[in-house]
Amino acid sequence: MVACYDRAASSTPARSSRTPDKERALTETTAQGRVPEPATAPAVKRPPHRKDIHGLRGLGIVMVVAYHLWTNGRVSGGVDVFLIISAYLMTASMVRKGRAFRVVTFLIQRFRRLVPQAAIVIAATLAVGWFFLPPTRQPTLMHHAQSSLFYVENWTLIEQAVNYTAVDPGGVSPFQHFWSLSIQGQVFVVWPLLFVACLFVASLIRARLRLTLAVVFGAITIASFVYAQFAIAADRSSAYFNTFARVWEFSLAALLALIPRMTMPRKVAIPMGWAGLAAVVATGFLVGREPFPGPVALLPALGAAAVMIADLDSNDKRDAAYWLSQRPVTFIANRAYGLYLWHWPVYAYFMALTATETTRLGIPGSVFVLVVSLLLADLSTRLVERRFHRLDVLTSKRGALSAIAVFVIIVVGLVEGMTRILDDDVARTAAGENPGAQAVTPGAPATPTTTATAPVRGAAPGDSVVANDWPHTTARCTLEEMPPVFPGGNCYEIRPDREPTRTVVLIGDSHSWQWSTILVPMAIERGWHLIMPNQPRCRITLPNPWSNEDCLEYSRQMVDWIVTHRPDQVITVGSRAQAAGPELEVETYADAIRPVADAGIQVVNIRDNPRWTFNMPDCVQRWGVASPRCTATRHEKLADEWPRETLADLPNMAYLDFTELLCPGGPDALCPGVLGNVYVYMDDNHISRTYALTMREEFELQWDAAVR
Repeated sequence: MVACYDRAASSTPARSSRTPDKERALTETTAQGRVPEPATAPAVKRPPHRKDIHGLRGLGIVMVVAYHLWTNGRVSGGVDVFLIISAYLMTASMVRKGRAFRVVTFLIQRFRRLVPQAAIVIAATLAVGWFFLPPTRQPTLMHHAQSSLFYVENWTLIEQAVNYTAVDPGGVSPFQHFWSLSIQGQVFVVWPLLFVACLFVASLIRARLRLTLAVVFGAITIASFVYAQFAIAADRSSAYFNTFARVWEFSLAALLALIPRMTMPRKVAIPMGWAGLAAVVATGFLVGREPFPGPVALLPALGAAAVMIADLDSNDKRDAAYWLSQRPVTFIANRAYGLYLWHWPVYAYFMALTATETTRLGIPGSVFVLVVSLLLADLSTRLVERRFHRLDVLTSKRGALSAIAVFVIIVVGLVEGMTRILDDDVARTAAGENPGAQAVTPGAPATPTTTATAPVRGAAPGDSVVANDWPHTTARCTLEEMPPVFPGGNCYEIRPDREPTRTVVLIGDSHSWQWSTILVPMAIERGWHLIMPNQPRCRITLPNPWSNEDCLEYSRQMVDWIVTHRPDQVITVGSRAQAAGPELEVETYADAIRPVADAGIQVVNIRDNPRWTFNMPDCVQRWGVASPRCTATRHEKLADEWPRETLADLPNMAYLDFTELLCPGGPDALCPGVLGNVYVYMDDNHISRTYALTMREEFELQWDAAVR
């Protein structure tokens, strides 16, 4: 964390020996309308080192690491402690400097201390990922690397809908922990600008600087805290990473920094210090599963504040500060920034490379992650913080800015180089022979066997881009009477220039939508009006334990719309495969679709494809297409016969079954992840667009045979 790294962050304003008049002179506007320059006042100097704050920082990083490794997503409160410390010390430093504060100097020196070590970790994490992660993960890895370097990782995680408390050990980003550093980096840019604005306002209205700051920070605290509650109600996962929902912790600490240090009676200070420390430690146990940064975040925030306000003597064993200043704690605190940077990628790579299916480490794994993280943190702290940052050339603005630029260029250059190599690999793959389903279509000259037990690379559409091999979207629907579209859904269409030869409607979830890859070119060539109202995770259904209210309402309205507008065909998926279980009939589907069939509209049912408990492209890239980890027999994934008993008495039913293109060779044959040098699946359950295109010939044959 940033607060863990800033040496000045161990200091706070010294107890004031000035008279009230002298104190006022430093923060009020004089009769001539200007604030005296604190830089020339002898009372303004660097205050003594705060061992209690430094120790609190060490405790915070211990909590973060421990909870990441052993509690499966539970929040420790350590990050909240870091945010409080960071803002408290930053604001106190600005107030001490007053009009001597310089925004450009602050930003250059702050990021000069932060960027080099972060850039080293980012570069090392990229390098390890390049050699050990499957290509499917590398574009995302590079995207997160750049987001982390430029302090926007929290917004990237929000964009990708990452759930902090539901860690996927195989797919977690090694850069996910940069979310908090990104928030701090954003605040470090805004805070000095806000401070300068307050200086100007205080001078303009002849008000005390501290009072002006208190009003501004108080308003920010209230507004952000209220916003956080709305953000949590809307999406607690996104709220966790949201800068606007987190900034109240910074402004709360800033308010604390405006309070002059005072000598508190020890009979009050000692219990306050211990109570604050207890609140910090207890956060994860008491409220670690609650939504952050909601009201529960006040527990670690106010706990850290209590320790800092108590301002205890680190030489008295009765004080919490004494125990926070002991060598084991300060040893960690001295390396806190490095340990925070290194521990998460070490953990993430350990989990990914050992193919562990739980986020909890055993004793050997824990020892390995901790030892490696500490060694790397110690090494980077010694080389960067204690040697590099003490170079004379970095004391000037030009030298510091050059250092920042060099490290940024190194990481950006590394990302660009990796991107170019991946793009070249994709181009070579596209130029190769990629028959896909045509290699296993019934009647094909030969059916290739899948025997590769080593990592598979070079399959179409490309190892690094298959994860995004979705169907292409078309024009949005512009119908006079639109079909139902609910949150998360969309409606697309293909409309011919002339009178359509037929009207076809594709309904249902993503397993229906994936067939638009074939249906769109068919519609264009055959002059259809193709309408595709898609609703994620929703099949046409009646009430059952698995359907939510939106899906039920979509089903009801969709059936009514179809019966009213009477298209020629309605296409949907007519069975439900399971990742870990037998193939089933779609719940209550027969009764739900009956009004359509009874209205004389033909319903084209497509049999579902196999689903998996793992990401198929990742698996074959790591272990090989024939590895037992990456395949199963057909009868394990699909029923021997399409389960459609409830549909038997419905009229106007047609059926398309492409099982032989997905699991060629009969019930005992394997369902592989690559056929004809094409990835069959883009993830754990969707057919890749590239493979679907190679299925078109067989799709049209079955369509023409079954559809009137």
